[in-house]
Amino acid sequence: MKELLEIANALKTLGHKPCALATVIQVEGSAYRRPGARMLITPEGQSWGMISGGCLEHDVLSHARRVLQTGQPLTARYDSTSNDDIVFGTGLGCNGIIDVFIEPITDHFRSAFIEATGRCQTAREACALATVVAGGEAFGWSRRHAFAEQERWVGDERLTAVLNGFGSKGKKPAVLAGKAGDDEIRVFVQPLLAPLQLVVFGGWLDVVPLIRIAKETGFQVIVVDSRERDSSLKFFGEADAVLLCSPREALSQIQFDDRTVAVLMNHHFERDEEALAALTQVAVPFIGMLGPGRRKQRLLESIKNNGVTVAEAFEQSLHGPVGLDIGASTPEEIAVSIMAEILAALNGRNAKPIRDRLTPLHITTPSLAYA
Repeated sequence: MKELLEIANALKTLGHKPCALATVIQVEGSAYRRPGARMLITPEGQSWGMISGGCLEHDVLSHARRVLQTGQPLTARYDSTSNDDIVFGTGLGCNGIIDVFIEPITDHFRSAFIEATGRCQTAREACALATVVAGGEAFGWSRRHAFAEQERWVGDERLTAVLNGFGSKGKKPAVLAGKAGDDEIRVFVQPLLAPLQLVVFGGWLDVVPLIRIAKETGFQVIVVDSRERDSSLKFFGEADAVLLCSPREALSQIQFDDRTVAVLMNHHFERDEEALAALTQVAVPFIGMLGPGRRKQRLLESIKNNGVTVAEAFEQSLHGPVGLDIGASTPEEIAVSIMAEILAALNGRNAKPIRDRLTPLHITTPSLAYA
């Protein structure tokens, strides 16, 4: 979501300046980025986002300039499956096939994209974006997009009729093949999910590197300092919000969901106990706790003895001591360790070295759906 928000902010800054949007719509085999990766490009070569590790960007820029000259979109295919691996001079080395759809930005798309990504960010509402990538010439280019809000697609009726049969709840981008009137069309559908959110309960300076690394990774960060120190507003200014209140009071100010994680960093037993008891009232997939495992057990026993009901699913969400075993000792290293475990847990990975993985790094699933 971070990449999409950066593109939306760039669109605001650029105003009505001509620009093109490149989107990875389909991948077969290995590739650096997966479907849904996007890059905004201006004729001068400015760009936001990436659709590869840097090997495709220069060639895509050339295609983008052509798209802006003609006003017509195109799909560029990059095939690195040959042994020679000399594909359009890119030397990908990934042994995969990548389809990149490149389109000129219209005023309608610009405003709708900014609104949809903004809603995901502020209201944490899931949306979806659909783009006709093949066929449907009768639509006219400005009518070949649709957006979904709470399962309701908004756009050309012929396009939304196809999309309504597909829905918008899927969490993975996909290419939809269907028929709009007499036209056979292919539509790329991308869910726009709310940003991942990290809630940190604590007020010491070791929170600062965790904020920075989480923000760099694309998380929204909220710090809850129950000591209610005004200095925390300055120390944790890089966070999206700093709440100077008790954990229980913070619950009503934070929208907890399945894309929210929490970490307890109070370095104080009673404050962590208060935060842990409050978190039993919400459902989150990951709760990290500093300190040894026996401290986690003491905290659990304490809140149970105080009459707090602790569900089995809640106990399963606890990670203490939090972080991966990378030998971290400094606050910055510990922050890396914590964020690495959070990402592994959210992505359903075991956090072992990639070289030891026996299956594909990116789990392959059918990317073509039929209405």
